[in-house]
Amino acid sequence: MRPVVRLTASATSALPRWLLLTICIVYAFFGLFGRDPWKNEDAAGFGVMWTMANGSAHDWLLPNLVGKYMTEDGPLGYWLGAGAIRALAPWVDASNASRVFTGLLFCAACAFVWYAAYLLGRRAEVQPFKYAFGGEPEPRDYGRTLADGALLILLACFGLAERGHETTPQLAQFFGIAMLVYGLVRMIDKPIQGALIWGLALGFVALASSPVLVGALLLGTLAMALIVREARSRWLLLAGLPVALVLSVAWPIAAIAAFPDDAVWYLNQWVHVSLSSFAGPPGSVAAYALKNLPLFTWPAWPLALWAWFSWSGLGGAPPRPRHHSRFSPVFVL
Repeated sequence: MRPVVRLTASATSALPRWLLLTICIVYAFFGLFGRDPWKNEDAAGFGVMWTMANGSAHDWLLPNLVGKYMTEDGPLGYWLGAGAIRALAPWVDASNASRVFTGLLFCAACAFVWYAAYLLGRRAEVQPFKYAFGGEPEPRDYGRTLADGALLILLACFGLAERGHETTPQLAQFFGIAMLVYGLVRMIDKPIQGALIWGLALGFVALASSPVLVGALLLGTLAMALIVREARSRWLLLAGLPVALVLSVAWPIAAIAAFPDDAVWYLNQWVHVSLSSFAGPPGSVAAYALKNLPLFTWPAWPLALWAWFSWSGLGGAPPRPRHHSRFSPVFVL
């Protein structure tokens, strides 16, 4: 038996669009410009972008910091920053220009999170209890309420306060993962469109991160397809996966074709660094996760656990029970 929410229409007053947009823009761009890099990763990311913007095709295809190869992540995040430096060079200094896409990617990721929650919140199986004489919220209003809450919880996460304003490839990864989640949700109602979005997102993540993260997202997609029957679609294999493969191999093929010897060494290091970062003793990896994840994901993780247990019967989407539960698993924000 899945829980049923008792909620009135007056309790689902969504935030005005302009206010929600203003919150995202202020959060994304406040403290982003007019400052020096905060720490080594921030400075190194800017250095790679500056090297690309003032360098040759070799620098664009094989990211490096004044000759030192940077093999931890793919080049997509660096490409965006370097492109902004080149495009805005006459008017904006390189340090500020390199962070333009940081703010834009953050806002785009927030939009994907909002729309993913909105689409889920409109579905029939999650709608509130219908009263005999009406008064329950419309699916659209209920979806907006859940989406507003999801976005505000995301913005409240401690880990985004710093990482969301750094000149690193991690914002491109965050954007790609948010887009991937939206694609999976969109696929429930529009399989082809959702699968294509999922494939584009996975390709973007491959270009911006590492093979391990791409493998983790593939395993996560497979697990979700096995658990949630609405997410099973042949279009993931027929449309989404080919798009992801084309995007993923475009950069390695171009690099090998242009600079065979350097590219082979670089790509080997890229794979090796990706695997070795997760190859430590299980105890140390677990200790690192226990130390950092609760802090960086606060307050999302306790709310996620609470929602998981509160909505544990929703996975199969059974028919609505006749009796409603006493408590409502919804935050009204």
